Amino acid sequence: MPLGVKVGLALTAALAVTATLAPAPALASTSTPLLGWGGNGAGQVGDATTKMRSQPVAVTTGAATFTQIASGLRFSLALTADGQLMAWGDNSLGQLGLGTASAGSRVPVAVAMPDGAAVVAMAAGPSHALAVTALGDVYGWGQNDHGETGTGPVSPYVATPKPVSMPAGVTATAVAGGEGYSLALTSAGAVLVWGLNGHGQFGNGTTDKNVISTSPVFVSLPPGTVVTAIGAGDHSEALTSAGQVLSWGDNGGCQLGNGLVNAVGSPVPVSVLLPAGTTATAIADNTGHSFAVLSDGRVVGWGIDSAGQLGDGTTVRCRATPAFVQLPAGAQAVSLAAGGLDGFALTADGAIYAWGANSNGRLGDGTTINRPVPVAVALPAGVTATAIAAGGQHAMAITG
Repeated sequence: MPLGVKVGLALTAALAVTATLAPAPALASTSTPLLGWGGNGAGQVGDATTKMRSQPVAVTTGAATFTQIASGLRFSLALTADGQLMAWGDNSLGQLGLGTASAGSRVPVAVAMPDGAAVVAMAAGPSHALAVTALGDVYGWGQNDHGETGTGPVSPYVATPKPVSMPAGVTATAVAGGEGYSLALTSAGAVLVWGLNGHGQFGNGTTDKNVISTSPVFVSLPPGTVVTAIGAGDHSEALTSAGQVLSWGDNGGCQLGNGLVNAVGSPVPVSVLLPAGTTATAIADNTGHSFAVLSDGRVVGWGIDSAGQLGDGTTVRCRATPAFVQLPAGAQAVSLAAGGLDGFALTADGAIYAWGANSNGRLGDGTTINRPVPVAVALPAGVTATAIAAGGQHAMAITG
C-alpha cells in the first residue's frame, strides 16, 4: 500500500460501468486543506458520510494543516503540522489506533499515540498502521495476525499504538505497510522488515511462506547500497541514493519488473531496465503493480495491468518490464500513489492524473468508467495539490 499506501485486493479488473451520479457537495472554499474521493462504505473518505464520491470532496478536518496522508484498505491517516496523527474509516481491527476495535469513524479522530510522541512519518498497510516519531522510534497498531505491527506476539489485532522493538542504536525515518508485513527505513539507509515472509518480502534469500518474525530483521541489500525510500504491497521496493529501484517478494504478476514471473527472496534491480540515461526519483507500489517517477518527469509502471492500472493504454495480464504511463504531453510528475487497481501521479503544477479501475469513482474524474489512459482528477477550480495517497478503492490529496 506510502505508499504510501498498500492494500491486498483481488487481482481481477473491476468492470467498467456508467451510472447517473449524485453531485458532490460543494467545497466551502478553494483553501480546503484535505480532499477525499472514491469508495466510502466505512467512512474512509472522511466527509462524515458513507456515500461513494466520484470526485473530490472536503474531508471534515476543521482548521488543521496537514503535511502527510496515507490510505489503507478501508481507512485513512493524516499527519498535522504539529505532529498529531489523525485517522478515520474502518476500525474493526483497531487500525484507527483508538484503544479498541469498533465500527470506526466517518471523520478524522486523534490516534492514541503516547503523550509527547511527535509523529514525523507514517504509513498504512491494508488493515494496520505504522508511525515514526521525532526520536526515530516506530509504533504499530491494527491487524496483527502475522506480526505485522511488530509490537509483540501474533494476535488478531493491536488497538493502541505500541513501540516496535528496533535493534539497539537503530532509528527509523520512514515506514511502509504491506500484506501481512511491514518495512522501516533506517537513518543509515538500511531496511528493516517484520511480519510474514509470504513471498520473499524479507529480502534475505528465502521465499519460505511459513516464516514469521514479530520483530525487525535487516533486509540483505547489495553491499554499499543506501536506500532513500521504501514501498510495500505483496512485494517490496527500495529507491537507492543512486536512483536505482530494487524489488523483491511476490512476482506472480510481474510486479518486480525484472523480466521474470517468479518470486524473488533477495533484492533485484529494476532500474537496469529503465530507459537509458534516466534514474528514478520516486516509487510507489501496491498488490501486483509498481511505479517509478524518472528524472525527466515521466512515469513508468510494471506488473499486473488487467484493469489498465499501468496507464499505458492497454489491459494485459502483466508487464514484466517497465512501460510508460501515458501522461498528457508536457506533464512532469513529481510523486506517485498506487491504489488497489489504479495509479495516480501528482505533477509539478499541482494537477493529479489517475488511471486504472474506477469502481466507486476511485479515480475522481466524476465517472465510474475504467481508464487505461490517465485522466485528470476533478479538483475544484483554482485548487492545486501538494500530496496524494491511494487506498483500496479511495484516494486523498493535500491541497496547497
